Amino acid sequence: MNVTVSQVLAMVGRLDDSPGFDTPRERFRRFLVQRITDPQAARLVIQQCQQVSGEQTHRALQDALVLTGRFLGFHTAFRPYQHDPGAAPISGEWESRRRLRVLLSLCTDQTAALELEAFSQMVRNGLPANVQANTARVGLCILSPLFAAKARIEEALRARRHPDLRMTSVPGILRLADLVTSGRLTHDDVLQMLHPDVSLDPLIERFDRWSAASRQDGNESAPAVEPRSLPAASGNCWIAAIRLDASTPASQFVESVIARRRILPINPAPHVQRAVETGDAIAVYIASTGFLAHAKVAGVITEGSPLVRNSERFTQVVTLSDVAVYHAPIGASEDLVRKIDESLAQGSTAVATPVSRQDFELVTRSAAFSEIR
Repeated sequence: MNVTVSQVLAMVGRLDDSPGFDTPRERFRRFLVQRITDPQAARLVIQQCQQVSGEQTHRALQDALVLTGRFLGFHTAFRPYQHDPGAAPISGEWESRRRLRVLLSLCTDQTAALELEAFSQMVRNGLPANVQANTARVGLCILSPLFAAKARIEEALRARRHPDLRMTSVPGILRLADLVTSGRLTHDDVLQMLHPDVSLDPLIERFDRWSAASRQDGNESAPAVEPRSLPAASGNCWIAAIRLDASTPASQFVESVIARRRILPINPAPHVQRAVETGDAIAVYIASTGFLAHAKVAGVITEGSPLVRNSERFTQVVTLSDVAVYHAPIGASEDLVRKIDESLAQGSTAVATPVSRQDFELVTRSAAFSEIR
């Protein structure tokens, strides 16, 4: 790209909702349509938009993200920058004809607190005349790293108060575009992710297809649709179930202990005769929240650690490598969740339970649809 977004904005003028073919907004959007021809071009524009904070770069980022939907197989449509007081800010639309309509809402440091109820009502009732009433609809909140109310939105969506809303990050959209463009995901996969069937069978079939493709391409350097940092298949697989006290947010614990300090104090489940070993794979499950990370066990400390408060309460303290933190909690089958919750029934706060590699990969492959950092 020979010209930066800031230079283009300086040339076209101030982006606003003035009508007309030759307004700054329309000139800028034509520039984007011509320049954003693949995910790499979209990534470059989006990164430049995020380097400078301000209303104009927010609007430029909004339009660039809308166009990125083309690489996911959608028809895309821009929306006005301004919105009526009290109405949800709709950044744009993605549509798969007669199958799914996605309303986008970009949240950055320039965005006031997003009212999820207003957004949900817009998704349910804000139908233009040319859209069939029986077309499925969802709302997608796209969060930038600087959006201040991220935790509030995560908590509301995790509580399922707005079942027609979804959430992802700006990097998550770019990763998804890369997966589709490379052929590792299809448009149907994206639709299934955004608007899953009541039955889990289609999703299970997709996991099976991805697993088969990964085995067939085992000699290639990059496995198919596999999350970054998925631990190697040589060791055992574990789930560390953590019960936090009410004052500790799950995201804070994962960020501080798992992502930064890269340690995890654990006790084995009562029925387990073996211990976690170096080279094993471990997924982190927070009670009443879901799976939030996975990692490889880099080492094991069996006699306590000064890095862990009251470390004598734990049989092992494992150090972690190849840590992958999920942008949003990942669910699992009812049987697996029940097994994990039962391991915490004796009052323990951190219990490691062995699981099959198949169960482990169902969780970590689901994380391919979430931002992994």
